[in-house]
Amino acid sequence: MATVQKQKEQKKLSLVKGSDSEILDFLMSLDPPRIIIPDCNPEQFEKFISVNSRFLQVSLIKGQLEIMPPLPVHYESTSGEFQIMLQVGRWCDDNENLVGLPGSSQSGFRLRSLEDPNYPNKRTILSPDCAVVLKDRWNSLTDEDRRESFPPIAPNFIVELRSKYDSARLLHEKMEQWVNAGVDEAISLDFNKVPSEVRIYSFNPDTNAVVYREEKDPVEVRSQVLEGFVLNMQQVRKYVE
Repeated sequence: MATVQKQKEQKKLSLVKGSDSEILDFLMSLDPPRIIIPDCNPEQFEKFISVNSRFLQVSLIKGQLEIMPPLPVHYESTSGEFQIMLQVGRWCDDNENLVGLPGSSQSGFRLRSLEDPNYPNKRTILSPDCAVVLKDRWNSLTDEDRRESFPPIAPNFIVELRSKYDSARLLHEKMEQWVNAGVDEAISLDFNKVPSEVRIYSFNPDTNAVVYREEKDPVEVRSQVLEGFVLNMQQVRKYVE
């Protein structure tokens, strides 16, 4: 039994080094489509994304590397992400006195509160489609932490856009992870459902749990964290539907 499992893991590792088409074919044969590689240390993770981030969506969860289908191969997804970043970017430009660091899907954050302090080498790093770290939180980091490839801090605000290949269940779990890590407001957009669905996640101190409210086909989404920011859903929708 152990031999069979080892062979499966070796096949996964060999595919990671294979051609783009081989990787995609294998990913899409899974349900949900992803590859999991255990015991990935920070150095291996940085090396992996340096050569594969052009088309793979990856996360590091307590030292476990999760490889997801590539969003950039879908024009609709990248256009939708761009529209979200454009709107959030405008808010950041208009409120630069409040902003410490904006981030896109090419950035990542180390979430220390989700890590086991007994295993410091098993890190958790997630990448949102769009993120904003407000200045007060960003300024709480040391200069050394700010220079890290993946700053050890949870953004105040994030947005995730579900692509046609993303698992709704896994996206929900990821949103809960973001909030448990300290994100104040986490918004997921799902245009694969009819009607489209928006979930706004936050932490409820009264119940000590992550909660969310759901909106169907909203015209706009008003942020409770980025003062005055309103996400124009009509603008995003025309690029993803």
